[in-house]
Amino acid sequence: MENTETVKRHHHLSEMDLTSGNFFWKVPLFALPMALTTLLQLLYTTVDLSTVSQFGGGSLSMAAVGSNTPLINLILSLFVAMAVGVNVTIGNAKGANDKERASKALHSSIIFSVLCGIAVGLLGYFISPYLLKLMDTPDSIFANATTYLQIYFIGMPFLMIYNFGSQALRALGDSQRPLYILIISGIFNIVFDPVFVIYGHMDVAGVAWATVISEAISALLTLLWLFLHKKGYVYLQFKNLKMDSQSIKDIVRIGLPAGIQALGFNIPNVLIQSSLYTISNYTIDGVLISQDEIVAGASASSNIEGYVYAFIDAFAMTAVSFVGQNYGAKNEKNIKKVFWDCQIWMAICCLVCSLICFFLDDEVLGAFITEGQGVVRANALAAGKQRMYMMVFTYVLDGFMDISGSYLRGMKHSTAPALITLFGVTGSRILFLYLLFPLAQFHTVFWLYFTYPLSWAIVDIIYIPVVLLLQKKVFASFHSESNSSQPLPTTGNASSPLPVKKYSNKK
Repeated sequence: MENTETVKRHHHLSEMDLTSGNFFWKVPLFALPMALTTLLQLLYTTVDLSTVSQFGGGSLSMAAVGSNTPLINLILSLFVAMAVGVNVTIGNAKGANDKERASKALHSSIIFSVLCGIAVGLLGYFISPYLLKLMDTPDSIFANATTYLQIYFIGMPFLMIYNFGSQALRALGDSQRPLYILIISGIFNIVFDPVFVIYGHMDVAGVAWATVISEAISALLTLLWLFLHKKGYVYLQFKNLKMDSQSIKDIVRIGLPAGIQALGFNIPNVLIQSSLYTISNYTIDGVLISQDEIVAGASASSNIEGYVYAFIDAFAMTAVSFVGQNYGAKNEKNIKKVFWDCQIWMAICCLVCSLICFFLDDEVLGAFITEGQGVVRANALAAGKQRMYMMVFTYVLDGFMDISGSYLRGMKHSTAPALITLFGVTGSRILFLYLLFPLAQFHTVFWLYFTYPLSWAIVDIIYIPVVLLLQKKVFASFHSESNSSQPLPTTGNASSPLPVKKYSNKK
């Protein structure tokens, strides 16, 4: 009773209680701000692409920015995914009402984010041109792609602070604050884009610097909130800004496998992007499509897919936050309910998004494609549709996979999702690329992107028995701890305990 009252005293309007209430409606309420956060990030990227396309170097500049996405994700994935460890560690501590442990994890994570940001920024800046060469980036976009990538990596420390800080807030039950912060920083991004591109004539470099400035603002606002929000469950204090070894171990133990899992996705994604550059003179409905048109269509489709994936990722992160707190509270019933509520809402969102993409395909793709510089808009649209249809209609398979992995990670089982991804996703995609894709009948845009739903389906099948097995193990540990914490019944003589009979859970 005392613990419950303590939690309520520290509860604040911005920090949702993730261990009680109607989860079916609480899940989307918590997930929606996260989805909107990702959507806004994508919208700002869309503004970048649209600005360089309309007022800068045209479709080739847009392709130079868009084609960097797989490579950026590859380099960032290991460290950004580490922030999931912050979510689980702080969430577990709050669920168990261990305020001291939560505070140590928060302070350690901020210092850790700065160190990771500096390391990734320096590494990414210097190896950018070499990585683009390894990807066989076309000469027509190589220089601009290098410029964008190098400037982008200058902002890595800011991006890391925001990501680690936002995961800490979500672990505490606050999914709204990261959204508000992104809205403010995004306004600066939208303002600086045309200033740098239209008036400064900076083209790709202009949108890259606008992105860095907005990231710096988001990092500053995140730190300010964590320092000034003294009514929260925990908050930052200068005197406590130090690394706690146990907190870092917990964060890395959960976050490192998550980072390896992210690498497992992004390594073949980079290879797929590189393989796309090998498709030339491709024919769709009897029309010859050039390589630049294929790349422009794929870049446009990739941006649309990002909007759909925003909802999938939001429900996956919701599963981490909800399961993390309920794991700390050892609430078996809530943990199970979260899994299914997240899956149901994810499927609903995927259905709605796929219908929009089907009926408004020309409109949504056309927003990213312009005529000129060797790109025929109609041809680029046709190439983009082949990828978009393949991806958005099967994204529900990816959703089941992501939520299943997040569900296990919230219960501190982070290694299993990483191994499943490495074998099921990385392995199957690389095998396809090296064994089948070189063959003429498979050397098409359609078959290249068929590797995505194929690998998702394989992993989904693997996850079913793994989830059942590991959750059974976790729940058994709950029961064991509960039984061991019960006082032993005694007779009148307290020194002579009666034997305790062990009861089976089987019915």
